[in-house]
Amino acid sequence: MTTGIGQHLAELAGFEGIRGCSLVACESGLVLHSAGEFADVEPLSEAAVEFWRIHARVRGNLAALGHLNLAMLAFQNGWLGLTDCPGDPSLLLVAVTRPRQVDWQGWLRHARAAGPFAQAGGA
Repeated sequence: MTTGIGQHLAELAGFEGIRGCSLVACESGLVLHSAGEFADVEPLSEAAVEFWRIHARVRGNLAALGHLNLAMLAFQNGWLGLTDCPGDPSLLLVAVTRPRQVDWQGWLRHARAAGPFAQAGGA
């Protein structure tokens, strides 16, 4: 499974505009795996899990909008994309991007539809 996770993260990190990806344990904030060119992907991912925890605390207030598919955090020099893993919602997938267009629908579809992050029984 570890090899599959590393390979899948490398595929996701290879999307146009993506600089790095990581898989983070939501409870501990520990980066389990990472891939990509961006040297600071792990410390950024450890910090990004705090935004996800805020969402977890207030999700009831946002229920009218449905399940959160992707949270985007825009910074001056890049963006962070956060999504849970359908197969294991205790894990967070973090993407660090360049400040330009990313095919987020394609990236999210690839992240969730195949490989080790897919929901059991299909997406």
